[in-house]
Amino acid sequence: MENAFRVRLKQQVIPAILYLTFLSGFFGSTLAYPKLSYLFAYRIFLAFLFFLIFIDLMLNGIELKSFLNFSTFFLIGWCAYSLLSFLWAQDIKSAVRDQVFLTINIFVILIFMYYSKYLRWDVFENIILISFIIHLAVGYLEVVTDKHLWTSKVPLYNLHRTPSTFFANPNDFATYLVLYLPFILAVAINKSRNNFFKKWAAFLGAVLAIPLLILTTSRANYIGFLIALFVYFLLAGKDQKKSLLQYGAIFLVFLMLIIGFRLDFGAFNKAVEMIKIQISSLVDFSQTYLSSNVRRELLIVYGLSFLYDYLFFGVGSGNSRVLMEKVKQYTVNVELHNWFLDVLVCYGLVIFILYLIWIVYILYNLFKIKKSSNTLNPPTIPLISSISAFFISSISSSKMIEMRIMWFVFALSLFVLAKSKEEKGEY
Repeated sequence: MENAFRVRLKQQVIPAILYLTFLSGFFGSTLAYPKLSYLFAYRIFLAFLFFLIFIDLMLNGIELKSFLNFSTFFLIGWCAYSLLSFLWAQDIKSAVRDQVFLTINIFVILIFMYYSKYLRWDVFENIILISFIIHLAVGYLEVVTDKHLWTSKVPLYNLHRTPSTFFANPNDFATYLVLYLPFILAVAINKSRNNFFKKWAAFLGAVLAIPLLILTTSRANYIGFLIALFVYFLLAGKDQKKSLLQYGAIFLVFLMLIIGFRLDFGAFNKAVEMIKIQISSLVDFSQTYLSSNVRRELLIVYGLSFLYDYLFFGVGSGNSRVLMEKVKQYTVNVELHNWFLDVLVCYGLVIFILYLIWIVYILYNLFKIKKSSNTLNPPTIPLISSISAFFISSISSSKMIEMRIMWFVFALSLFVLAKSKEEKGEY
C-alpha cells in the first residue's frame, strides 16, 4: 500500500497539480479575492505542489542522474550568485523581492525537467490553447466595453479600447500573444490529428490575436510577431508550409471581402495608420519632450554606467531600479524596460554571458530534436519560434522577472529536452 502511494504521488498526483499550476499561471492575480490579491490561485497551487514534491523526495529520494546537466548547474548557479549579490546590494528589500521571483521561477523550470517522465506535451498544448482563447475573449470584451479587469492598470493610464486581459498593461499582454502564438499555429496546422474543432479553434485564435496585438500598440511585439512567423515558416516542413499558405490565403480572401464591402467600418485603415505611427516612432529620437526611444537610450547608458561602477559584477538582485531612481529626472522611468539589460546590470557580465549561452544551448538541442525522428518533433518549432521572438519581445515589458509566461516557455523547452533524452534512453 505504501509503495502504491509513492508511485501514485509521483506519476499522477504531482503531474495533476503541476498542470493546474501551469493553467492558473496564465491568469495571475486576477484569480483572487481583491482584498487578498497576493493570495491568488497560482501561488496556492504552487505552494501545494512544493509541499507534495517535498513529500515525494522524502519518500522516494532524489534521482540525480537524470537531473544533473548544464541547465541545472546554470540555473542553480544563477540563483546562488543572486544571493551572493546581497553582500553589495544597496537595497536589501528590493534584492529579496527579485530573489523570490527568480528562485521560484527557477524551481518551476527544474520541476518541469525533473518530472518530465510523467508529464505529457498534449496536456500542456491543450492548456495553452484554452488559456489563449480565454485571453482573446476577455481582450475583445475589453475593447468593446472599454472596461477592464480589476488587476489592469490601463484605466490609470487613460487608455481607451486597449486590451490588457489578465495582465497589468497592454505591453505584457502583447508579449504573451507573441510568445504563445507559435503554439496556437502548431495546433492549427497539425495534420497528424483529425480534431476539426480544435484545429479551427486554433486557426481562429491565431487570426483574432492579430487585431488585439495591433491595439496594444507594442512596437517591440510587432517586430517579435514578424520574427516568430518568419522563423516558424522557415523551420516548417513542406506539409506545414502548405497548410500555413492555405490558411494565409483563406485569411487574405476573407480580409479582402470585408474591406471590399466596407464591413470593417474603416477599422482596417485605422489599424494600418496605427501601425505606421508606431513603426515610425522607432526612429523618433526627439529630445525636446523625451520620446520613448530617448528614454530607453538613457536607461541603457545609465544602466551600463552603474554596471561599470560595480566592476561588471552586477549591482545586485533587484537593485537596478534603486540606482535608476537617482537619475529619474533624466529617464522618467526607473525600470530598465529591457530584460537582457536587466540581467546584465543586476547580475553582472558572467551571468549574462552564461545566460546567452544557456539560451543558445536550448535552441541548439531543440534543433537537434527537430532534425531527428523523435516523437517530440511537433513542439520544437513553436518553442524555437517563441524563443526567437523573445529576444525582441522581452524589450517591451518593464519587468520581465515577474512574468511567469516567459519562464514557462523555458520550462517547456527544458521539459521537451529532458523528455527527448528519456525516449533515447540516455538516462
